[in-house]
Amino acid sequence: MANSTSGDSVLARVERILAAFGSETPVLQLKDIASSAQLPTSTAHRLLTDMKQIGWIESARGQGYRVGTRLWELASRAALAEDLASVAIPFMSDVHAVLRQHVHVGVVEGDDVLFAERILGKKSDVPLRSNVAGRLPLHQSAAGLVLMSQYSESFVTEYCQRVRDDSFPEGIPTDRLMTDLRRFAQRGYALQRGRIDQETGGISVPVRVPQWHRPVALGVVMALEDMGPAEVPGVVQTLRVASHGISRAMGAL
Repeated sequence: MANSTSGDSVLARVERILAAFGSETPVLQLKDIASSAQLPTSTAHRLLTDMKQIGWIESARGQGYRVGTRLWELASRAALAEDLASVAIPFMSDVHAVLRQHVHVGVVEGDDVLFAERILGKKSDVPLRSNVAGRLPLHQSAAGLVLMSQYSESFVTEYCQRVRDDSFPEGIPTDRLMTDLRRFAQRGYALQRGRIDQETGGISVPVRVPQWHRPVALGVVMALEDMGPAEVPGVVQTLRVASHGISRAMGAL
């Protein structure tokens, strides 16, 4: 990193800016940040502008600044996924023992599902696209759909405007997606058939989590032939029992 005339590196100056924020000072004005970081106002403003562009800093009320969620995301990504996986694995194993299908658990990460853990099923011919630490757009998987069903309609509308999918050259059909999400929210689980692979689908349920935690989904991926009207209720019930166990282990119940 390049140094300033005072000998400080850019990282050192950025660190002092971030250190200015605290539990009692979550929002600060430019002059207060410059004073606390021992920087000229112009330098502080330039660094804050750069930090805003990458999400480390966000604008706040009254022309103030606050620490951005991107920093929290970077710091907590590994720990959050690791903690979720360690809690979920015993209950995922129960689902696998009953259903013998692919099982995965995921958390919202921006416009995607970040998959924290998975257990492969017994059918090797059923593909599974949810790699551990991998992502899928929210609208593509059952896990993502059940997570989206917990968000506002304005979020869904904005999501459809900014996310591109080659399967929908004219854009993701917002009205149809919204209708599906309302139905998923009402019945408490989501279905996806043939959206990622023509011969497979997914079933997913939400996991109740503490208020500080991002939304979580537990689901299975299976052959379409195993997702008939007679089979789905049993799969959903098995997932709900495991979801309840994960929620209890996370202290959400």
